[in-house]
Amino acid sequence: MAFEIRLQRDVAAEIRRVAREEVDRAMAALDGAREGRFKGVHDARKRFKAIRALLRLVAGRLGPTFRRENRWYRDAARQLAAVREAQASLETLDRLTGAEDATLRRKLEARYSARGRLRFREANVSGVLIKGLAEARERIAGWPLAGEGFEVIETGLRATYRRGRKGLRRAVRGASATALHEWRKDVKYHRHHLELLVGLGPDVMVGAAAAARRLGDLLGDHHDLHQLRALLSRSPGLAGGARERESVLAAARCRARELEAHARTVGGLVYAEKTGRFIARMGACWERRSAGRA
Repeated sequence: MAFEIRLQRDVAAEIRRVAREEVDRAMAALDGAREGRFKGVHDARKRFKAIRALLRLVAGRLGPTFRRENRWYRDAARQLAAVREAQASLETLDRLTGAEDATLRRKLEARYSARGRLRFREANVSGVLIKGLAEARERIAGWPLAGEGFEVIETGLRATYRRGRKGLRRAVRGASATALHEWRKDVKYHRHHLELLVGLGPDVMVGAAAAARRLGDLLGDHHDLHQLRALLSRSPGLAGGARERESVLAAARCRARELEAHARTVGGLVYAEKTGRFIARMGACWERRSAGRA
């Protein structure tokens, strides 16, 4: 089923259903990665982020369970980070205009392949994570989700949206790459929340989720550029030579500035409403839709 909470159903049951379905998708993705289809690495990481967004939506109800579960999915994603970072560096180089370094591309491609083989054929990371996910799936039944209706998600929805607005203010003032990366996390959680709540009004929510996705993609590309620049600083020998290395770094700096400006513009649209007004609007939509009056 879709990554969505059905408003006229029991909220706790819907949260658990969505969580189980995302765990199942993560297990399927990891099974593909184990067979050498490394796209499964990216897909599994996306599923982990979606589950963590779901956890944040009901964090106020989960109490200590939130910290335990969030930590588990965070650590699971980190076990896949090395492969994903190598893949992102390669894709980022390919997208850069004006960066010419065939040697760097060849070495990045070899680095990506080597990391994939190590993580998924020798270390059996996928098998270990699949087993852990099966156990995590069983724990979902015990999540404490007391309450009814919008009150179950209101605190989490408010907290995530508020953090996103703070991230926008920092970006407008000229945030560091690290701060922009932190903002990206909150943007992604907010986007997932909008997707979960698409039933509040598909005409509006689909567009809002798309804008948040666009913002997250801009910030993600910025982070990937930062990672590529850091990699070349740590390992300058990856480049074909000093001239080639500088061409890549110059193109990365130029593109990063463009992404920052674009992200500030899109961020202003995503977080145009004040937090209180946003929550009030979501609550009113929930009441109308869950009662079947819209």
